[in-house]
Amino acid sequence: MYISHISIKNYRNYGNEPFITKLKKFTTIIGENNIGKTNLLESIGLILSQDITMFRKRMLQLDDINYKTRMRFKEEVLDTSIPPENVKFPEVEIQITFEEMDAKQLSVVGDWFSDNSMETAKLTYLFRPVNGFNRKEWVEKQRDYIQKLKSEMKEIQEENLLNFIEFPIKKYQYLIYGGNDNSNRAEPYFLGMLKLELLDALRDAKRELIANGDYKLLYRVLNQNEEAAYEDIKEVLNNLDEKIKNNLQLKSIRKTLIEQLEKISLQETAGINNVDFHFSSLETGEILKKLSLIYGQEPISIERNGLGRNNLLYISLILSRLAPDESIDTCFRIVGIEEPEAHLHPHLQRHLASNIQTINKKREDLQIIITTHSTHITSSLNMNNMVVLFNEGGKVKEHFLLDGFKENKQGKVHRHYLEKYLDATKSSMFYARRIILVEGIAEEIIIPVLFQRFSKKTIESIGCNIVNVNGVAFKHFLEIIKNGYFIKCAVLTDGDVGKKTENRADNLKKEYETTNSSIKVEVNKETFEKELISANKSGKGKAVLLNALKATRPINGPKYTAEIGDKDIDINSFFELIEDYKSEFAFNLCDELRKEDVEFEVPTYIKNAFEFIKG
Repeated sequence: MYISHISIKNYRNYGNEPFITKLKKFTTIIGENNIGKTNLLESIGLILSQDITMFRKRMLQLDDINYKTRMRFKEEVLDTSIPPENVKFPEVEIQITFEEMDAKQLSVVGDWFSDNSMETAKLTYLFRPVNGFNRKEWVEKQRDYIQKLKSEMKEIQEENLLNFIEFPIKKYQYLIYGGNDNSNRAEPYFLGMLKLELLDALRDAKRELIANGDYKLLYRVLNQNEEAAYEDIKEVLNNLDEKIKNNLQLKSIRKTLIEQLEKISLQETAGINNVDFHFSSLETGEILKKLSLIYGQEPISIERNGLGRNNLLYISLILSRLAPDESIDTCFRIVGIEEPEAHLHPHLQRHLASNIQTINKKREDLQIIITTHSTHITSSLNMNNMVVLFNEGGKVKEHFLLDGFKENKQGKVHRHYLEKYLDATKSSMFYARRIILVEGIAEEIIIPVLFQRFSKKTIESIGCNIVNVNGVAFKHFLEIIKNGYFIKCAVLTDGDVGKKTENRADNLKKEYETTNSSIKVEVNKETFEKELISANKSGKGKAVLLNALKATRPINGPKYTAEIGDKDIDINSFFELIEDYKSEFAFNLCDELRKEDVEFEVPTYIKNAFEFIKG
C-alpha cells in the first residue's frame, strides 16, 4: 500500500485552488525555499501522525490557513453586495488516496473506499466551522461593527478595515473521515495502524537519541516491544537493589541522614523520616529511560558526538523502528525525511541516499518521502521518482522530472543517458527554472562573467543556471526542458561549419526551438573561443585577450603580442595558441574581465541568448 495522490487546499502556502500531486512508493521532492515541501509532509501528518505534537497541530492556528484565502474571506465580509448567507467561510482540506492494498491493509481501509472498484481508499482532513455556528449572524455582526467604525473614524482607509475583522478561528473544528462521506469518521484505532514518522529539518538529533522521556525517539523504539523482553534486566536490577541495601558505606550514610532528619523535621507519623537508596524502578518504562547510546569504534556518548554522526544515527534509529515486527499492530508506515543531507559531507550524502532507496525496495508496507536541497542526494536517486515544486502565478505547481518522456526506444535512450550523466553538478539545473546549456568547460566558466557585464546582474540573481553537457548531447536535456517545468532554456552551440556534423545545430534548432517557445538555440559559426576572438580582435577588447593569452602562455603569449603589434588579432593563429589550454585561458580571461573599466564585446549569438533568458 502507498499514498498515490495528495490534494491540499488552503493549508499554509497552498491556496484555494487545490494542489494535487501524485506520489510514489519512494518520492524525492525538490524545489526552492518556502515552496511548501515541509507543509506537504506536515499535511500528511495531520491525518496519519501518532506524535503528540501533531495531534495538537490538528487544531489549526490562524497562520495555518492560507493568507490570501483569509484576506479574500474578509473582503467578502466587507462587501455588502454579497448576501450574508452567501459569504464563503474558508475550509482547509487535505485528502490522501491509497492504492495497492494487501489483505491486511484492506481490512483496515475497508470503510474508506472512494470508488466502486474498491481499489482506492481515501482519507480526508477537514477544518471548518462547527455545526451550529450561525454564519449569517456572524457576518451581519461584523458588518454592523464595520459600519459603526466608519461613522466614528471617518478618515479610515477602506483597506484598513480588513484589520478590524477577526477571523472566527475559535468556531472551527477538525474531522478526519474516510471515503467520500464526511459523516464517515475515521476510527482512531484504524488510523493508529497507519503511521507517519517525520524527521523535520530542524530535528534535534542529540535530544531524540536520549531515552529520558516518553516522547523521545530512542525511548519509543525501545518501548515498542513486549515488556517481557526485558525480564532478564529486571532480575539483575532487583539483585542490584539488594546489594545496595546491604552495602556498609550506604548503610552508614543512610543512618546519618535519618538522624539529621529526625532533628529538623516534625514527628507526625512513625517512620516518616525513613529513607533508603534505590538504583531504579523495576517498571520497564523507567528502566528504558536510563539507557543511552554510545557510538564509534572508540565509543563516545551522544552528547559528545559530532552533528553529522548523530544525524546518521537518528535516521538509522527511525529506519530500525520500521523493521517488520508481527507483535506491532501496524499495517502501513510512511517516513518523511527533510534534508537528510544535514551535517553530512558529500560522500556520506550519496551513500545515505542510495541505501535509503534500497531499504524502501525491500518493504511492501513502507513509503518514503524525502525533501532535499542537495545535488549529491538528487544525483544518487532514481529520477523517475523525483518531483519539483515551483511557484507560477502565485500558485504552487508540481512537475515530475521525467513526465512527458515517451515509452518508445528513443525515450528510453534519453532516460538512460540522463540517469547516467546527471551528476551532482548537472542536477543543480533542477533548482533553477532558467538554464543555459553549453558544450564545454570554457563556456561554463566565461558565460556567467559575460552575462554580468552584459546585464549588470549575476546570472544567479535571475534564477538561471549554466549546465555544461560536456559535448553536444543537448537532446537528452532538451527532452526535460520541453515538458513544462522550465521557463526559459538557451542553448549555445558550435555550428561545426565544414565538418560532418555541420547540420547538427540547425537540426537541433528546427526540432526544439520551432515547437517550443521556452527553448532558444543559438548557433555560432565555428567555436566559442573563435567567436570571442572575432568580436574583440581589435580595439580595447584586443588588449583583454592578449593579457589573458600572456597569463596562459607566459613565453609564447608575449612573443605573439610583440609580433602582431598594432595589427588585428589573427583568429586562427591566436586560437592555435590556446586550443590545448582552453580552461586555463577561460580562467585568465575571466580575471581580466572582472577588472574595472575593461571593455569587451559580447558576440551577437551570446547576446541573443542573454536577451531571451532575461525576457
